[in-house]
Amino acid sequence: MIDRLEDLFAQRINLGVTGLQQAGKTVFITSLVHNLLRADQASQRSPLRNFDTFDQGRLVAATLRHDTNATVPQFPYTQAVAALTGQQPHWPARTEGISRIRLDIRYRRGDSLIGTAARWLGLDEAVLQLDIVDYPGEWLVDLPMLGQDFTAWSDAMLRQARQGARAALARDWLACIGERGSGQPHDEEWAARAAALYAEYLRRCAAAGLRYLQPGRLLTPAELKGAPVLRFCPLPAPDGAAKRDSLHAAFAAKYRDYQESVIRAFYQRHFAGISRQIVLVDVLTALNAGAEVFDDMSAALAAILQSFDHGRSGLLQWLTGRGIDRVLFAATKADHVVRGDRIHLEHLTQRMLHVLDESNRIKAAAGVKVEAIASVRCTDDMRRSDTGREILLGRRLGDAADTPLDPGAIPLDFPPPWDSFKYRFWDFQPRVDSAWRYSGFPNIGVPEALNYLLGDHLT
Repeated sequence: MIDRLEDLFAQRINLGVTGLQQAGKTVFITSLVHNLLRADQASQRSPLRNFDTFDQGRLVAATLRHDTNATVPQFPYTQAVAALTGQQPHWPARTEGISRIRLDIRYRRGDSLIGTAARWLGLDEAVLQLDIVDYPGEWLVDLPMLGQDFTAWSDAMLRQARQGARAALARDWLACIGERGSGQPHDEEWAARAAALYAEYLRRCAAAGLRYLQPGRLLTPAELKGAPVLRFCPLPAPDGAAKRDSLHAAFAAKYRDYQESVIRAFYQRHFAGISRQIVLVDVLTALNAGAEVFDDMSAALAAILQSFDHGRSGLLQWLTGRGIDRVLFAATKADHVVRGDRIHLEHLTQRMLHVLDESNRIKAAAGVKVEAIASVRCTDDMRRSDTGREILLGRRLGDAADTPLDPGAIPLDFPPPWDSFKYRFWDFQPRVDSAWRYSGFPNIGVPEALNYLLGDHLT
């Protein structure tokens, strides 16, 4: 009877975790899971301090479950922990495609109305089932493609490819599609070559820090690697109407197939069950790369924002039949700026999102928050002995020991004043610390993120 009543009161959260390349998805999920599994109330330095359920002494234990979706890969938690806690710690390999991991979080009920009623029935403890869904942010950048036909999308991508740093990166692909008119008869061998060159162009853009890249599945194909549905690329519009057997008509057909069987299918199959979402944003790397990369990342975020439309008539609501009631935009790598600048990093990210959100849906939505976090903290705060200025103590790749470094200041405005501010990003490495394996990962902001994303379900 008690087990059936506990099931009746049990709650479940499907937490989506996404971010563009190098934003820190894998490290965030690993830190969140590991810290919950290693929670120790006796530790005054627990990485879960400031997580309300933990601080109130109500967190009993978290356990891993192994009954996740049999058709979706398991998130590589064990391998990621081994990478971060080995004799030579390093950042874990990034995940490709979708993966899942599931936790049962057992907690003592609080003084809420539901908690009081449950205790009256003898249910002092409860279980929150947390299903974490990890998926590439690049797939969200595809969402605007549903509102464009092949000709309009091609025109936009061709204009983009001929501007700034992209022009040199796209040279081989642009030369290929310039060899023949798109109104000529379809040639599968040529089509495969053109699509491969376009995919290589996107990979070069990603390596250069550019993030507004469509279609996203060419970068992270997952189970679609080598599939015919990915064998297309933008083409110039033909002179006059395209014939049925033309290159343009064939690519337009594959584009429509991609819209239906890839983009729409992803939202309907995987996105529909998500009720809470965290989007990891690597503002610092983009800042360090300069105006073009920063603006490109902003454009990618603008596309991603469409996925979290809280309006009843929004595209996501139409695709999935439901909405996401809480979204956290997390500016990652907060340990890469000095303590006094972390609030500035948060404000810059918030300002960026508000400027990009032209419809003001984020400002109007109660369920959206911005926070600066560091999933695994790799630096210490210190001050220079001569000036008293805040600096960081950390180890870069190739350093034999921790080094005091001054990263400079975070701008307060969006867009940043590129001619007047100075910020230097260093890719700090995880430390050698045996305590991490047994006590969890030091961090900035992860407990506060848990409060926002899970707290209302742990009452």
